[in-house]
Amino acid sequence: MDNILNLLIEYKYLILFPLAIVEGPILAVIGGFLCISGLMNPGFLYIVIIAGDMIGDSLVYALGRWGVPDFLKRIAGRFGLFASDIEPVRAYFDSNPRKTISLSKITLGIGFAGLYLAGNTKVPYRKYIIICFITSALQYIVYIGLGLLFGAAYKQISQYLDFLTALIFVLAASILFVYFIRSRRKKI
Repeated sequence: MDNILNLLIEYKYLILFPLAIVEGPILAVIGGFLCISGLMNPGFLYIVIIAGDMIGDSLVYALGRWGVPDFLKRIAGRFGLFASDIEPVRAYFDSNPRKTISLSKITLGIGFAGLYLAGNTKVPYRKYIIICFITSALQYIVYIGLGLLFGAAYKQISQYLDFLTALIFVLAASILFVYFIRSRRKKI
């Protein structure tokens, strides 16, 4: 975390943008802290982080829509997941795009899977990116606000976000494991 802080102090928005493509929430908190110190402008920070986040979301969508590598298809097949299994997911995304995409955006750790599925189920890109933009705009107001209010505690905030991410990941992995075991039992 100190390295990221030092990079942001030295290179500011030049490094903020590519980092925001990959990881936005903790950067927004750190950026909020740097705004209090007078090293960054909160308005420009907000715009740069959202722009980076939109590019990251678009890349995940594109990977889901056009870039499913063969090795992932083989891995999914080993777990009993085939292209025909995506139809219920597609129907859910079609009937609830705002809810599913927004929840995917705010779910730390595994949210990219929902964004990937949005592309894979062919949610129209325009609808997808508008939902992502609105969710990000609201989400980053909160994260930058946390940085402005509690920015000096960015290490603790990062630890809480990491813990929450790990918890969500373990829960998702457990659910997938139970689903996998049940689907195998049905085949036997």
